[in-house]
Amino acid sequence: MSAMPATLLIVDNDVHVRKLLEVLLRGQGYQTLTAGSGKEALAMVMQHAPDLILLDIQMPDMDGYEVARHFKGNSATANIPIIMLSAQSDQKARIAGLEAGAEDFLGKPIVSTELWLRVRNLLRLTAFGDYQADHSLMLEEQLEKCSTDLEQARTQSDSDKHLLHMTHYDSLTGLPNRQLFYTTLHMGLTQAEVRGWQLAVFIVDLNDFKRVNDTWGQEQGHRMLTELGQRLGSCLNVSDTLGRMGGEEFGLILMLREGQSNAQQMVDRIREVLHEPFSILDQEVPMTASIGIALYPDDGSDAHRLIKQANTAMHRAKQVGRDTYRFYTAQMNVDVLARQELEAALGEAVSKQAFEVFYQPKIGLADGQICGVEALLRWPRPGLAAISPGVFVPVLESLGLISRVGQWVLDTVCRQIALWKSSGLGPVQVAVNVSAQQLIDGDLVHDIRRALEDHHVEAKWLEVELTESSLMVNTPHTIASLLKLRDTGVKISIDDFGTGYSSLAYLSRFPIDKLKIDIAFIREVTNNPQDAAIARTIIELAHSLDLQVIAEGVETREQLAFLTDNGCDQVQGFLFCRPLPANELEPLLRQPRSFI
Repeated sequence: MSAMPATLLIVDNDVHVRKLLEVLLRGQGYQTLTAGSGKEALAMVMQHAPDLILLDIQMPDMDGYEVARHFKGNSATANIPIIMLSAQSDQKARIAGLEAGAEDFLGKPIVSTELWLRVRNLLRLTAFGDYQADHSLMLEEQLEKCSTDLEQARTQSDSDKHLLHMTHYDSLTGLPNRQLFYTTLHMGLTQAEVRGWQLAVFIVDLNDFKRVNDTWGQEQGHRMLTELGQRLGSCLNVSDTLGRMGGEEFGLILMLREGQSNAQQMVDRIREVLHEPFSILDQEVPMTASIGIALYPDDGSDAHRLIKQANTAMHRAKQVGRDTYRFYTAQMNVDVLARQELEAALGEAVSKQAFEVFYQPKIGLADGQICGVEALLRWPRPGLAAISPGVFVPVLESLGLISRVGQWVLDTVCRQIALWKSSGLGPVQVAVNVSAQQLIDGDLVHDIRRALEDHHVEAKWLEVELTESSLMVNTPHTIASLLKLRDTGVKISIDDFGTGYSSLAYLSRFPIDKLKIDIAFIREVTNNPQDAAIARTIIELAHSLDLQVIAEGVETREQLAFLTDNGCDQVQGFLFCRPLPANELEPLLRQPRSFI
């Protein structure tokens, strides 16, 4: 007989947030209750005690801290685990949440995968509450094995005990030092061997950390390392271990048990927490890390070998562009050579402007007519296999070349709009994909204005597409840039919506005209109830914000019918037309017809 699904209470005064969290959590098999205020939540819990509470901090009548203290101060509700939700992701907010009694903290905008993992892990800890105690006992036993004098140390003075602690822990971060990390890894490997588990060793190294010390001084560098340790610690499962290996290098030990995060998921979580800039003397300082991973038993069976392999993978990650990761493989030399060849070929392509722009029509569901096109970058390689933009665009970004290519695309598109107009076809609205790097490193607003002016194109015929995640990179600068574009008359669309951040409330901060539902939801929208629910929610909530909705990747009549029935505004995909060169697209533009 299967166990009843856990019941989760969502407490948030924003109806959009509550509705989307319901969709995400019900899709994972949980039952949900919702409350729009702290007082409503208190009354509801008295009637039906949930298994876990997701509690927003900022609410009008009672803030989340006060609500949490009420729950934890009542013996009947004190054992219900609480995850605090807040847009205030700073350390002060986290500490305040923990002091109020919350077991965990999740910053907004909420990453769907992180939400699911934190809920699952906290429910597991509640169900198996003795595991943490067992793990603590294991660590204590490890310390006993580190020193034959530990039993004697227990009878010594407090100062002697402190000295022993300092022998095994880093004085700056309080994390296990290299010696204790090795010892813990030895014990973990023994446990993994006996129980048939897998194990992963991570080496995480900050890039260009010397610049921090040189620019702001060692004290600020120490603060950054301490905060990095805290951020990495927030990614761990209860059975994982984090240590400082020295300098700006940290190590992680993951016990890859069934039902817990795998190595790839941990990589994603680490990169996510590092994408938030560090604050140094009221300045936002972005930092990246190179990550190397070695797996037991595939890459080695002893601690020294695994750490060596993880270090090799980390250094290889630095070589291929930093802000990335690598799993150890014996074929790394071959991979690096291939990457170097790709980088060289791309560098030459950029210098020769050896790219092409294809165009894919967008179809308005109101009349079935072409209502615009999306410009898509292509890299022709005569005699060689085609490479997807999903492969070569990230390489362009890592090489710092994407802004140059982006300028070329903008100029090419504006020239094409002008050609279509002068040929009697009339202007066509074209959407152009823009990298986050173009917003941060380049002058996107200037580049767009210059391209429009050079080709005498009205701004309303150009649409800029940014990915959902790129909005959250250097947010104040991003908002300022988008406001300037909006003032110019350029339309702004958010691409791949739904996969990165789950709070639609954040959309109100950005001057956005359109949302594009991520292709991952459209692909299974007729077969997967969760994807269908998310697609419906995005359409409904987007319309409530006066935004148009576009679905990309439409390939079947069934998908089209679903989107039509649920009020989607525009569609694009292979069902209607593949991306085409400008000269092949023109006949479709000159002879209007219904594609539906």
